[in-house]
Amino acid sequence: MEGSKLLYIIVVLAFNVVLWFGFSILKKKNRSSVKKQIVRSVSLIVQFVVMLISTGLLLRVFQIKVEKLLAVELFSLGESVSVTGFLILFLVFAVAFLIYTNRFLTRVLSNSKGTQRIPRRVISGLRRWVTLVVLLIIISGVIQFSDHAFPFFSITLFSLQDVQITIGKIIQALFIGFTVHVCIISFEYFYNERINKKGIDKGKGHTIFQIVKYFVWVITVVLILSNIGLSVNVLLAGSAALFVGLGFGVQSLFNDFVSGLIILFEGTIRVQDIVELENGIIGKVQEIGLRTSKLLTRDNIVTIIPNNNFVGKNVINWSYNEHKTRFKVDVGVSYGSDVRLVEKILIKCASEHDKIYSTPQPFVYFNDFGESSLDFSLFFWIDDSFWVEKVRSDLRFAIHDKFKENDVEIPFPQRDLHIRSGYKD
Repeated sequence: MEGSKLLYIIVVLAFNVVLWFGFSILKKKNRSSVKKQIVRSVSLIVQFVVMLISTGLLLRVFQIKVEKLLAVELFSLGESVSVTGFLILFLVFAVAFLIYTNRFLTRVLSNSKGTQRIPRRVISGLRRWVTLVVLLIIISGVIQFSDHAFPFFSITLFSLQDVQITIGKIIQALFIGFTVHVCIISFEYFYNERINKKGIDKGKGHTIFQIVKYFVWVITVVLILSNIGLSVNVLLAGSAALFVGLGFGVQSLFNDFVSGLIILFEGTIRVQDIVELENGIIGKVQEIGLRTSKLLTRDNIVTIIPNNNFVGKNVINWSYNEHKTRFKVDVGVSYGSDVRLVEKILIKCASEHDKIYSTPQPFVYFNDFGESSLDFSLFFWIDDSFWVEKVRSDLRFAIHDKFKENDVEIPFPQRDLHIRSGYKD
């Protein structure tokens, strides 16, 4: 080997070693997670490109042409696709780039300070959308770099209404649908942030958003069908008989669906409302869907309720008028007790509780002269009616302690038993 060629090889290898060592030092200096990921990504791309160029230069030293070497056909797929070394190299690079892009976005979006407040599903949706775009670009690149035009997107899967459903149309429909989904969840986050800043009622805001969301999805489905080449009118006309048949079999399903629309448009029940159903279930409305709604009970259990239970049955909405709700605690004292003292004790117990409103003021009703006790009711207002049982329990503890301090007795039921004399066997 000539001295000049050997020197040329040493210089190329030394350049690669210095480049690798320099990027290693640069990555160690950047401790910030985001900067470190950016430097790492750029360094990998630069090192890969430099390695390819260096390999080509070294092969030229030995008079080996890279273009001819990579252009050799290894095998073929069918009659139209020729698999060469260049195509395999491009595929390896594309797949590696796709995997690393996904990891890079995951780390950057997870560790950035500005994204800590954004919900995980929004971050995940954006990351997957970018990854999907990269994947489509890679597929297009693979097709373009193949030796022969490979009609991947034009492959027909099946036919519907004399319309050829190809892979390209399916991918286009999936891409549009996923893009709309990501836009909706992103808009929902910023919409909720705006509602919180403006102090708008969350229930009304959620209802408006749900209506807009369903309207957007209807338009999206119509556009997807139009792009595929399917006529919506023909589909509806052709499926009318099917809908009639289904109507008899799934009446409850359509009933729930229509009930969901009624709830959303009327606004009688909103998210965050406290409701009580006929079967005694009490919960906070977490989500109102088209078919079912989710209630969070006091046991921290999410109950899924069909929407017709809110429309076709009696429902108590404790939060409909305003968030303040009146409740009461019943208590009985022994005959002979100072009723005015009892009234003062009950009002004092309510006034000392931090969850009970001072305006309107708590008050006491002397209900009745019971069989074994003088019956009273303590009325009070609270804001968080979802946890009213906790407040009632606190009041009962406080009333018991105050009665004990003031010698007020809480009686138990008593019965007098009279025995007649002169009983004979």
